[in-house]
Amino acid sequence: MTLPDRLVLVDGTALLYRAYHAIPARFSTAAGLPTNAIYGFATMFRKLLSGRRPRMGAVVFDAPGRTARAKKYREYKAGREGMPDDLAAQLETVDRLVEAHRFPLLRKAGVEADDVIGTLTRMAVDAGLEVVIVSGDKDFAQLVGDRVRVFDTLRDVIYDAELVRKRWGVLPEHFVDLLALAGDAADNIPGVPGIGPKGAAKLLAEHGSLDAVLERLDQLPTRQQSLLKKHRDQALLSQELAAIDRHLELEVSLANLEIEPPEPAALNSLYKELEFFSLLAEGEELRAAIEDADYAACTSVADLDAWLDTLPVDQPVTVLPVVDKPSPVYGRLAGLTLCDRPGRARLVPIFGNRGLGEAGLERLAPWLFDAERPKITYNAKFLWIALRRLGLAVEGLAGDVMLESFLVDSAKLIPHRLSQISKEVLKRALTPEKAVVGAGKKKRSFTKVPVEDLTPWACHQADTVAQIWPRLRQRLAEAGQVDYLLEIDLPLAWVLGEMELAGITVDVDEVGRIGDELGEQRAEVEARIWKLAGREFNIGSPKQLGGVLFDELGLPVIKRIKSGYSTDHEVLERLAPEHEIARRVLAYRKVAKLINAYTEVFQRWTHPATGRIHANFQQTAGVTGRLISTDPDLQRTPIRSDEGKRIRRSFVARPSMRLISADWSQIELRLLAHFSGDPLLVEAFTNHLDVHARTAAEIFDCALESVTPEQRGVGKQVNFATIYGQGARSLGLLVGIPRDEAQRTIDKYFEVYSGVRAWLDRTVSEAHERGWVRTLLGRRRIIPELRSNSRGDRLYGERVATNTPIQGSAADLCKLAMLAIARRFAERGLSTRLVLQIHDELVFEAPRDEVDTVCGIVRREMETVLPLAVPLVVDVGVGANWGEAHG
Repeated sequence: MTLPDRLVLVDGTALLYRAYHAIPARFSTAAGLPTNAIYGFATMFRKLLSGRRPRMGAVVFDAPGRTARAKKYREYKAGREGMPDDLAAQLETVDRLVEAHRFPLLRKAGVEADDVIGTLTRMAVDAGLEVVIVSGDKDFAQLVGDRVRVFDTLRDVIYDAELVRKRWGVLPEHFVDLLALAGDAADNIPGVPGIGPKGAAKLLAEHGSLDAVLERLDQLPTRQQSLLKKHRDQALLSQELAAIDRHLELEVSLANLEIEPPEPAALNSLYKELEFFSLLAEGEELRAAIEDADYAACTSVADLDAWLDTLPVDQPVTVLPVVDKPSPVYGRLAGLTLCDRPGRARLVPIFGNRGLGEAGLERLAPWLFDAERPKITYNAKFLWIALRRLGLAVEGLAGDVMLESFLVDSAKLIPHRLSQISKEVLKRALTPEKAVVGAGKKKRSFTKVPVEDLTPWACHQADTVAQIWPRLRQRLAEAGQVDYLLEIDLPLAWVLGEMELAGITVDVDEVGRIGDELGEQRAEVEARIWKLAGREFNIGSPKQLGGVLFDELGLPVIKRIKSGYSTDHEVLERLAPEHEIARRVLAYRKVAKLINAYTEVFQRWTHPATGRIHANFQQTAGVTGRLISTDPDLQRTPIRSDEGKRIRRSFVARPSMRLISADWSQIELRLLAHFSGDPLLVEAFTNHLDVHARTAAEIFDCALESVTPEQRGVGKQVNFATIYGQGARSLGLLVGIPRDEAQRTIDKYFEVYSGVRAWLDRTVSEAHERGWVRTLLGRRRIIPELRSNSRGDRLYGERVATNTPIQGSAADLCKLAMLAIARRFAERGLSTRLVLQIHDELVFEAPRDEVDTVCGIVRREMETVLPLAVPLVVDVGVGANWGEAHG
């Protein structure tokens, strides 16, 4: 028989352990089966197969039983802990997962997976095949050769002989000798004490092999001579332990390793059993459902009239727009899909293939505007904008499955795409959009898709919403969240739609000038870094940067991560006082971020027709309930730096208009005072004291008027550390003090504000009991981490429990204020428009003659939005640009 030309061997044991440690331990089925390792293995395996699916391969696991190495050296792998019970409970299901993928699965009693893979690799090479070994285990470097590569999925690196040499200093044929000399702590291979990896690599580079080194002891420095004479036998034993056996007797041949295509139905059945609904794939079940459904297109006005006449008056009808771009501000309406009951839907083409155009819109308008006709949708804001651009309005909207999914469990399906919700609620996949419009260079607009191809896809989307909605609404009612949906989140979608349509003007020329200047700054900093490093390299690559800082320049290693050295902000901050290159890298990152995240992005997202940015403000992407802006991200527009202020000044009002910025002062700390009722904190805000200075005075035991700016800075950090759950280590790094001093500072804070401590403890206790917390308006957040067996997960859950009522309530207050202000503007007939919402700040664009009126309305509504135990204070500014208005 003719074999495929490539064999893929997956180190199943390594992949399994990596999955187990990567996924939180809280994953389990309703029946109690732990599934974190299974889920991680499944997702990694899918990613591995997402490219060209191999036709030949195997997944190889370690097998029970004492191995030959353990018999030879009792201490081999002796330092490793036994397999955790919750991982052992998942092994059988992992086998089923591999089998469902139709991959050959191999184990050999008393033999390590490495040796099975080594033997299969030798057999394949002898047969003229290419071999790819999938593993993060460095031991496989010894197998690399002309026909053998090792793919480390974590580092996303494929090792050939040259990369092995660069990484470990030796070629693959000498890798076993490297371990023999240097040892391997992971497997408890002793090596020669005192030699180390660099010393071993140097010896092998000079002499070629371990045997040659041992033969030429008299040529070595005295210290190395002594070490090798003393530990000669240990080096030879280590060589034997490190070598992968390539000549096992196996019960399989290469012919047994051909891979059959998987059965989607079998995979989906297993995924449903394991409750991995996000992994469900489209299959025959879905295609059959679409074929059996009553789906059609209304391609004439008569068809549309007849369809509208059949729609129920008192039952919700699903309405979904089909728009040819991801943003309805930029896209064109290809059609509207209506579904009055599961299994029956109609596509009304508008500006798509065979579209009805204005005549179709004219017929739809009365039905859409009839508030007595209840309607449901997915993403009400998207629908509202798509119709608003055409002069239409939709009334009577009673549900939005995107918003309802978020309110049921905000963290579970972020950002709550319809495909995610379908898998979670209906346990089935949706046909992906690319199946209709294509992908890459072959992608076409929805308006160009033949109506015969578009109809089944669009109708099934609406049908899916219709089937999801009653189930989600029941869950929403059980969670007590229906009022929040109807009174806050749905009305807010209209306000956000108006805001996105309005957009905000950007001075593109000024942004371009800023970008050019920042580009020059980046080039100067880059040149200085290269000079300090002694060579050019990619500063944006953490791996290359780590090599320069720690391997080449010998800077002290602060923190290691799985892929090598950490070069994160915290590490560079700690190195900066002593090393110029760290300071320069920080400066480089700051400038690069401004270019990549702002100047280039702002120019790209400025609408060519309006000259304005129309960002997408998402209601279901921020788990705390805060709005998240994308396309572009405006939430992180810098405030304090000179460059950041200049970028804000590039957001300008139109001629004869002004921008008004209204920003709550310390809203989160005020909410902390409200929730905790701490008398000192309440008094500070009630009497309009500087709360940061007040905290500093208490911590440093000094008079309020004598607090220095530095002490106030510490007080500010400690105040916010309370909200964000930062510990002594983080606080110490932020304010530049030792960890023990930071802990004493935190302890003193809670002595002073004992009411805060009591509220935090009470909130955590109640969250553990219930499994969730609520915001001020009753919006609920489920915290599954609180039930985890992992202490780290539980601590994270406790931080979420105390942070969510604060941040989530701030988000609630902002939503209430936006709704109230929109009502007041409408009542007064004002032309002013809300154009931005950034954290606790609202930005409006107002005609000059409305500025005073608007400032009064905005301040009044924001400061009285909800009665609290402390006053809310709003700072209002006016200017020709955002920077000037923000102050």
